[in-house]
Amino acid sequence: MNVMAPRSKTPRRRWSDTFKKRVATEACEPGTTVAQIARRYDLDARRVSNWMKKFGSGAALIPVEVTSDNNGLLAPPCIEIDLPCGTRARCGAETDMELVTGIIAALRSKR
Repeated sequence: MNVMAPRSKTPRRRWSDTFKKRVATEACEPGTTVAQIARRYDLDARRVSNWMKKFGSGAALIPVEVTSDNNGLLAPPCIEIDLPCGTRARCGAETDMELVTGIIAALRSKR
């Protein structure tokens, strides 16, 4: 004998693609987390993550190269960001990460 679970009395929620894209974009903003955005809209964090993947707003994999100086020792901590226009931004350990985050956000918004 198969016993089915009773259906929920609350109707299933549906969201437009426009709403999903907006939520996914907000979740990618610097300084925010998927969990914060999910709570803001009363959504499950996994749903927001799925929307980020679907609409291409998820975190991208970035190629990383570990370099050393001429003596074979690791170079001081440094991040180099090669921009599509050919400009290279170099950020050392002493760089203000809030400034870097702001610059990257500004560049992303100009796409």
